[in-house]
Amino acid sequence: MTVSLKQCRTFSFSDGTLKDEAERLVVWWYGPVEKNTRAESVPKIYVFFRPIDQNNNLGDVIDRPTVLTHIGLLRIGSVWEKGVSNSRIAFDERTFPVSFSPGGWRIVSLDDLRKAGRSLYTSFHDEHYLPLDRKQRSYLIEFDLPDGKHLLIPCTEFFTRVYGRSSEIKRVLATYPWEKVKERLYRPLNAPAAPGTWPVKFTYRVHKHDAILLAHMLYDPYAEQAARKIYSQLESRFPEDRILFEAMPWFQGSGELSVSGVPIDGGNTFLGLQILGCTQPDGATIHREREESGTAPANDGDDAPTQFPYHQLQDIPDVIDLTDDEEPDHGSSWLDITEDEFVILGKPRVVLDKRYTRKNVPDTRGVPVPGDETIFSTGEPYGSGKGVGQASIHAPITLESQGFLRDMWNALLYLKSAYPTAIHSVSWFTFEDGFSTSPDPRLISLEPFGTDDEVETSVANWVYMDTQTKVLRGVLVIKVHVLGQALYLMELQRRPPKPRNGGREEGSKPPSYKGLVFTLDHQDSFEHWLRQVLSNVRHVEGVVQKLVRHCPGFADTFKHPKAKHENVPGEASVLNAFSKVGIMRADLSGH
Repeated sequence: MTVSLKQCRTFSFSDGTLKDEAERLVVWWYGPVEKNTRAESVPKIYVFFRPIDQNNNLGDVIDRPTVLTHIGLLRIGSVWEKGVSNSRIAFDERTFPVSFSPGGWRIVSLDDLRKAGRSLYTSFHDEHYLPLDRKQRSYLIEFDLPDGKHLLIPCTEFFTRVYGRSSEIKRVLATYPWEKVKERLYRPLNAPAAPGTWPVKFTYRVHKHDAILLAHMLYDPYAEQAARKIYSQLESRFPEDRILFEAMPWFQGSGELSVSGVPIDGGNTFLGLQILGCTQPDGATIHREREESGTAPANDGDDAPTQFPYHQLQDIPDVIDLTDDEEPDHGSSWLDITEDEFVILGKPRVVLDKRYTRKNVPDTRGVPVPGDETIFSTGEPYGSGKGVGQASIHAPITLESQGFLRDMWNALLYLKSAYPTAIHSVSWFTFEDGFSTSPDPRLISLEPFGTDDEVETSVANWVYMDTQTKVLRGVLVIKVHVLGQALYLMELQRRPPKPRNGGREEGSKPPSYKGLVFTLDHQDSFEHWLRQVLSNVRHVEGVVQKLVRHCPGFADTFKHPKAKHENVPGEASVLNAFSKVGIMRADLSGH
């Protein structure tokens, strides 16, 4: 049985599980969890591997123990040799509409599937994905799909990828009872919650993109119940040797899951082995605040809240040696290690950062001399002098772009929900529909030139998205009521990139048109001015700078910067447009 592999980002991951292995191993499945008798702050988990030879033939299943916090790096399908992975199995990638609410899913075991006569046979390597024996039994979430088919995802994969972005959340939820979970993840709020908002202040050991899960665990009893269930099922079965655990969706509502995996059960079920992305739950605006680095003296002991490790290693070693047998030293260096990216599907949740100036507080801790650590652990600091640093593992997020014009529209809707007192309404305009707040904006098609119009060929052709099919280029026109004034934004539809010619980039990028932002001295001149712009923009082939001086009001152009810290694609472009009329982000938030 052979499988096909594809190249991927190289991970160097020398935990004791893999670094001494002489053969190539592919991660095949996740097994049971057990208590870690050496480093008690991180549970152990068994991972099933299969040897894979140079011809990509698979051998028999073997298991190896590691810690729960390392699972996000040991993705199913990833191929490892002496602690390094740079290839993985080329699974199918699919996106499915699902319901996360009770009734839309159930927890099933491999035994349940076998008893129901469901086959785990998959043609991708001409065999059952898993032999249905006792050794590899485990729990999966089965989602019902609209077409009567099903999506199956291992509970461990769901827990690892959907319960927040950082491994720290998973570690704490699986290791401590609820009161201790709250001590380790949250800090007291500085002020009471404003109506309709969910403020959350959390420790420095978790990642800023954990805010949504942390807020739901605090304010949504459904999420709290799901989170509590992780520890309670493990604790109730310890000190039994090995425990299989269930993980349920922690929010309700419909959404999407993007997965890679294999079809099974004659094509009636898709076995999702890796979660690539997921919808975020809808709800109140989350006000995110992160603890400053800790200033209390560090104490040893199980109940001492973790202090933020305050020295980040600058020179990251080529090979990061992660241990699953030791806990890190107090005051040691820390490393930030990234897993695979996680794609936010659909509309992102509104999360605003609380910013305030903080008075200087003297740091009462002794200053360590970090930087000499050669080994790192994801556990909680305990003792000192072992030479073990602290590792923080998280999955960075990426936002799903829905196409340039749609991103601009979605960014405006996002800002309206983030700053409801500043942005009163957002609507799109066509001559047929007038102004509309319908969630799906329509474009205004440009008029083609007539045969009698004396224009150059390039100008005549510019009007079309595709000169062969004569599909006309569209224009998105949006009106925004912001801080008492009406702003208009105009964006041109861009042609899709041409395929590369003989491997060269030449001609593959569409021109990056600027956007047009304008205000009008008299609102009733809107349609007349817009018709002028739509006619003239054809003659200048989209160079809107040439049109601004004729505006019966104020007009300017704006660029579309790529910003690192956008909450949604297009946000930086919209804020850039606002800045042209003197409106900054601070004005929107009232600061």
